[in-house]
Amino acid sequence: MKKKIDMEFMWHLDEVVIPFPVAIVTTVNEEGRVNAAPFGLLLPFCSDPARPQMLLCASVMWHTAANIKATGDFVINYVPFSLMKQVAQCGVPYSEGVNELEKAGLTPLPADTVRPPRIQEGFQHIECRLDQVIQPTEAQVNFIGDVVGISMNEELLGKTREERLRLADPLMLFGVEVTILKGDYARVGEAAGYAPPLTDVE
Repeated sequence: MKKKIDMEFMWHLDEVVIPFPVAIVTTVNEEGRVNAAPFGLLLPFCSDPARPQMLLCASVMWHTAANIKATGDFVINYVPFSLMKQVAQCGVPYSEGVNELEKAGLTPLPADTVRPPRIQEGFQHIECRLDQVIQPTEAQVNFIGDVVGISMNEELLGKTREERLRLADPLMLFGVEVTILKGDYARVGEAAGYAPPLTDVE
């Protein structure tokens, strides 16, 4: 039996089961001060290699949103499960201008094409330059960024997809309790490849 549920605040991270890979998004303000914050609502927006793009969904109140509007650059840093505590530390609502990377003990690494840094401890980095801003409500703002650079740990290159997944061990998020800043995290437990039979294809 199916049961309808009501959509309330943070509905996508409450009763609905939608796990997200977590990444730390780094930005800088107009003075060049670094900000780092964890995000789950990050998706490829355009898969055409002629114009690869990423979608980042944010609150209008967050420093990340203000920095992207001001400078147009952001870096998506994907991190392993082992960095769960550091990711959570970056989500603490520090005052504007505080460097969350320093608070979390993470290492900045210059990006190849944009101003915000990559994070040395991450396994994969997608550098983006702002193309469009979409604001579906007064509370949320969505940024579409052109992908201008991708880098990853050298040990992941030349491996099968399953081997890369196991080596990267990406941190996943499947729930949040906002009032106490508690995230519910997970890691990939099993992987398999499967191709369906094509005997019935006409």
